Amino acid sequence: MHEMNLKSVDTNLLVALEILLRRESVSDAARELGRSQSAMSHALNRLREVFDDDLLVRSGRGMVRTERGDELVMPLREALDRLEQVVTTGGQFDPAASGAVFEIATNDYGQFVLLPPLIERLQNQAPRVDLRVRELGSEPPTRRLATGEIDLAFTLGLPEHVPQSLYRRDLFQLDLVSVVRTEHPEVGEKFDLDTFCELAHILVSPLGDDEGVVDMTLRRIDRVRRVAVVVPHFMVAPHLVATTDMVLTTSRSVAKSFAEFLPIRLLEPPLELKRGTLSMVWHPRSHGEERHRWLRRTIREVVSEQELNQDS
Repeated sequence: MHEMNLKSVDTNLLVALEILLRRESVSDAARELGRSQSAMSHALNRLREVFDDDLLVRSGRGMVRTERGDELVMPLREALDRLEQVVTTGGQFDPAASGAVFEIATNDYGQFVLLPPLIERLQNQAPRVDLRVRELGSEPPTRRLATGEIDLAFTLGLPEHVPQSLYRRDLFQLDLVSVVRTEHPEVGEKFDLDTFCELAHILVSPLGDDEGVVDMTLRRIDRVRRVAVVVPHFMVAPHLVATTDMVLTTSRSVAKSFAEFLPIRLLEPPLELKRGTLSMVWHPRSHGEERHRWLRRTIREVVSEQELNQDS
């Protein structure tokens, strides 16, 4: 890779790069930035020269990020957020004195991992700021964010499932682990693929789907499993495992917490699974508001300090 000098890089190019990587679409990025598609294509070509990498490549009818593109997403967003803080003018938000009320929507997993450290931070730094936590529901949060019914939503799944009309900040990925009851009669110290597929499974599906990342992965190798039970909440599933011979594949952090008081044990899945992502999403209407910016920044800091990005 050739050496890059920051002075030679147009800041507007970096803004375009963030949108291109987030959208994974030249046409969608052009619409968001208010440019023509040809101008955005030209910007992408310039960025490829700057970074000595394709950044986005064709895949079927769409585009996907290269490995280098994936590496740039979060540090680029963080850098632009900091730059925006420097140049943004307007009223300052004082969290210590504010009586703001924030409406956030998430599922029980988001509540489980985010709320304890976030509320502790608010009590220490913004004691009069209140939270109202709502169920995320099965529909995309676009309308509720657009109308101001909620300020932020936390989605769990693959990043490409987030509507492109929303801003998205990926917070961390889930490390997936399989869980069985301690005295399971058919499972030893390790899982083999045949046993894994033969056993009945529990699927946690907040959006009500009947298949998850395990099923999609198995399909690629011409295998299937039996999903015996589908539940909408993460917190109930370990209890079902503890009293049955079913298998649950879930977040390692959830499994480890419940293994402290339930007769369950953790096993590595017998196949490589794509990791889901917990993302923070918001509407362009609130993107520049100082109080919203403060909340998003606080959540990012909490995630970083708690090392939640490791889903440990």
